[in-house]
Amino acid sequence: MRVTQTMLTQTNLKHLSSSYNTLAKVQEQLISGKRIQRASEDPVVAMQGIRYRTEVREVDQFRRNVSEATSWMDLTDSTLSEVTEAVKRIRELTTQAANDTYEASQRAIIKSEIDQLVEHIGSLANSKSGEKYIYNGTKTDAPLVDMTALKAFLADPALDVDSIYTGGVPANSGKIEFEVSKGIKMQVNMQPETIFGRDLFEGLRNLSRLLGDETSGGADLSAELATLDKLGQGLITERAELGARANRLELVDNRLQDHEIIAKTIMSNNEDIDIERVIMELKSHETVHRAALSAGARIIQPTLLDFLR
Repeated sequence: MRVTQTMLTQTNLKHLSSSYNTLAKVQEQLISGKRIQRASEDPVVAMQGIRYRTEVREVDQFRRNVSEATSWMDLTDSTLSEVTEAVKRIRELTTQAANDTYEASQRAIIKSEIDQLVEHIGSLANSKSGEKYIYNGTKTDAPLVDMTALKAFLADPALDVDSIYTGGVPANSGKIEFEVSKGIKMQVNMQPETIFGRDLFEGLRNLSRLLGDETSGGADLSAELATLDKLGQGLITERAELGARANRLELVDNRLQDHEIIAKTIMSNNEDIDIERVIMELKSHETVHRAALSAGARIIQPTLLDFLR
């Protein structure tokens, strides 16, 4: 077989081009940190990467849902705590006013404070998480209580309690659920009628009316203490239920954190490079490439013209 200078040159250039391609591929891996740059390089790795990335994004969304649900529940618990304290204060004032030694003027002062506390409870019923009202059931774009109507309700015993609600209770009640894991939904809201229902406002208005009635005695006011105790116990029960949900939500969040770490680890093992191995591979290819360039220079340099001088 006849070997010519052209054949040597072409063969050398061919191998040099292949060496450049290998160096370029390893450098791309080092720069991007990924084993493959195009799906055609390894379809199996590419398909697995798509599946793992989908799983990671799904877990991220569930964690965002859990975060929003936690914020909603934390605000709910905070407002329930304030309502409970307000009812406790009303009970204390009622106990004081039930003393028959209190004059009408003193009871009027107590009535004024209780009315303010009732309005405060009404404002708590209109609490918002972001742009959503948390106590108006599924109608989160409107407040639960009309504050102007609440003031009128306290002043006029003839008004029906339904007049204070913007949309009626329980007309707007309903569950608001967040999907916190695949196939698992959790209710984040409390039913408005169980916290800010008719019994609460009717009982408080009746108490306010008795305080403003000079003919009512201590026994009449003492009879209202049982109603206040019932309202307070109902609030404690609702807070206990909310706390149970919050505890479960915390457990779900812990599991999602573990799931996220595992999913990202698997995704990394599938597509990320072993940087130490790739650096060693790059150095090895560089050494081979330099040797090929050196050998090629010796082969290509001598020609017939070099000997015809």
